[in-house]
Amino acid sequence: MKKIINTLVILMCSMTIYGQGMNHDHDAMMKENAVKEVLKAYKSALENLDVSDTQYLFAENATVFENGKYEGSYQDYLDHHIRPELGHFKEFEFNDYTVTVRLEGDIAVAHETYTYRIVIDGEEPRVVERQGVATSVLKNFDGTWRIIQNHGSSRATSN
Repeated sequence: MKKIINTLVILMCSMTIYGQGMNHDHDAMMKENAVKEVLKAYKSALENLDVSDTQYLFAENATVFENGKYEGSYQDYLDHHIRPELGHFKEFEFNDYTVTVRLEGDIAVAHETYTYRIVIDGEEPRVVERQGVATSVLKNFDGTWRIIQNHGSSRATSN
């Protein structure tokens, strides 16, 4: 009888530990998906050439770096760089997009790789094709993930 009780206790402990591991994995996957949704929303706004409603994706004091240059806060980047730039684009399309996310408590570090194609409007539209990479650091603010730092860089695609 003692062997049966010991076996049952071990079995129940194992099931509890296994169940906690599954809950942890599920929680991590939910957080990772939430982070990916923030990045997807930003990418979609760029592809739609409309970043007018993207401030909610970034923390108030978020910083932006692009191609070796500090762009300032996200609001500075919107006002003085990306919004005026998008005004000259006819198309903006991402391809071969991948993202990986590493969670560190309430911080997530995301690494994106992609190629993009831009058609610049004009009398003779110009096409720009580049290979890009971005690193974003996001923080969970009361259940909402927001970008606190973004760094993107690109180079000409090698055909």
